[in-house]
Amino acid sequence: MNGLRAAMVPILLAPALLAAGCGARSEKAADANAGPRVVPVTVSGVELRPIERAVDAVGTLKGWDEVTVGAKKIGRVARVLHDIGDRVKPGEMLVEFETRDSELAVEQAKKQLLSELAKVGVIVSRIPSRVPTEKDIDVYKLPSVVQGQVALERAQQNLAREKNLMSKGAGMKQDLQNTENDVRNAQAALDNAVLTARSIIVSALAAWVRVEIVEEALKDMEIRAPVPSRPPFGLASTPTYAVAKKSVSEGQMIREGDAAFDLVIENPLRLWLNIPERFVSEVQPGQEVRVSVASYPGKAFPAKVTRINPVVDSTSRTFQVEAAVPNDEGKLRPGGFAKAEVITDRNARAVIVPLDAIVRFAGVTKLFVVGEDSKAHAVAVETGKEGPGWAELLVPLPDNARVVTTGQSQLADGTPVNVKAPEVAAKTSK
Repeated sequence: MNGLRAAMVPILLAPALLAAGCGARSEKAADANAGPRVVPVTVSGVELRPIERAVDAVGTLKGWDEVTVGAKKIGRVARVLHDIGDRVKPGEMLVEFETRDSELAVEQAKKQLLSELAKVGVIVSRIPSRVPTEKDIDVYKLPSVVQGQVALERAQQNLAREKNLMSKGAGMKQDLQNTENDVRNAQAALDNAVLTARSIIVSALAAWVRVEIVEEALKDMEIRAPVPSRPPFGLASTPTYAVAKKSVSEGQMIREGDAAFDLVIENPLRLWLNIPERFVSEVQPGQEVRVSVASYPGKAFPAKVTRINPVVDSTSRTFQVEAAVPNDEGKLRPGGFAKAEVITDRNARAVIVPLDAIVRFAGVTKLFVVGEDSKAHAVAVETGKEGPGWAELLVPLPDNARVVTTGQSQLADGTPVNVKAPEVAAKTSK
């Protein structure tokens, strides 16, 4: 009995399987007759609007001026007035040396000057603001010159008397020759006195210069912050130096030229950027720059292009641009790494589409455009600048183009679409 039941099962199932097969073929035929599936999508138009163009670059922040100051004379350090991190004004004292030897040299030079002045009749107790010259001193009134003039006049009188005696036949030829020689000697002595007086005046001038030299040497027994010849870019007030390095200690013996301090002007800063050669025509002096650093995320520091190197580096194919970065708050540090955007155009015209319209997959960037045939057509695109919810297209699209913003995952090139309102599409997607 059980064998009979087993034999009848295939016979009973055969009509059912036949009916199922016929039903499947009927559904496929119905789908084929229904045509391709229509995908509901939302679309958006293409917008033409101004955007900001900028050139991105990275660079290094530098002090506006970085200088190493050192000793001009050999000496022993008496006092060190500043250390790393101190701020000093231009001309402010940094180091003092022991000055006793230099002070004695100044006193000696002053005494020598007063002595030379006394030789030409200028008796003073203090160093004058300037040394008298031959225009100020009549050398023919100096005692040695007056003495020579008197001797010459006496010799000339004797010569005249001898000539008178000779004319009367009462004189002797030998006496006449002697008096003529006396006149020549007196004239030579007078000329020598005048030359000596003039040389003394020159010696006084030399002594006065010597005083200035030793006084300057005394000033060199100290080290001061330099005084810039002109203020940094955009800074109306006097710049301030920051001490970056100290290389001396009190009691140390240092030689001429030895480094004492490294100083840096940290407001403003210089930002050196290397920009690709293709932007040569776009970057110009005076353009605004936005600077950002890792230590202050989300904060942009304003700057301005000040200088452009006219030479393109043949190795990197970049050119150097310098930007002045105000640093009033001292947040930026010389030597730090910075990113920058050089603003080349604030009102550049661009083709804008919603960011949702962009499809990126397997290295391909595209979007779908709904044509007049109500089908989605894939268009390969290249994007440029992006912002909140939008992207710039670097390829042209018709002004009336409609780009798909939702439903792209179900689309292929040529897929029929049904354009829905955004809220309807949102419900459909759910």
